[in-house]
Amino acid sequence: MSTVTSRAGALCGVLVGACSGLFAMAAHAVAGGHIPTGPTLVLVALVCAAVGALAGANGQARSAGLIAAVGAGQLLTHVVLAVTAGHHGGGHEVVPSVPMLLAHAFAAVALGLLIGLVGHLYRVCASVLCWLMLTLVHRGRPSAPRRRHRRTSVVLHQVLLRSGLGMRAPPQVVSFGG
Repeated sequence: MSTVTSRAGALCGVLVGACSGLFAMAAHAVAGGHIPTGPTLVLVALVCAAVGALAGANGQARSAGLIAAVGAGQLLTHVVLAVTAGHHGGGHEVVPSVPMLLAHAFAAVALGLLIGLVGHLYRVCASVLCWLMLTLVHRGRPSAPRRRHRRTSVVLHQVLLRSGLGMRAPPQVVSFGG
């Protein structure tokens, strides 16, 4: 499994855990329950983290699996909230009502599809960035070190290349105007 696929699966797992817990707690609060605090919140976080870890474990996050994972996370979170709210007098039932089941099912389908889309877009963006790095960043071998040429005096060089005169000849007399 490639690194991009495993990272996309991990991202989907994190989103499954976070979204299933947040939406279940929001639905619990809308239905008249209390927002969990203390040990109940820790238990909800552990349940959602376990569901998210199972959802993102294989890295091949498909929409059907994500929908099932979000639904399972919401169901388990609902059960935890219903069981722990019993001593607060919340009166929530462990078995949810039909409208609540429909709301959870709709949220699970919508979230599962959106999380699957996020995982797909992550893979696409990683692929595009990989191709951009290959084309825009030069990672070839370093160029060979440049050889330094000795600099010679241009005058000396021209004098040595003249035939016949060489360095021993007397300088030529240059007369101006005459």
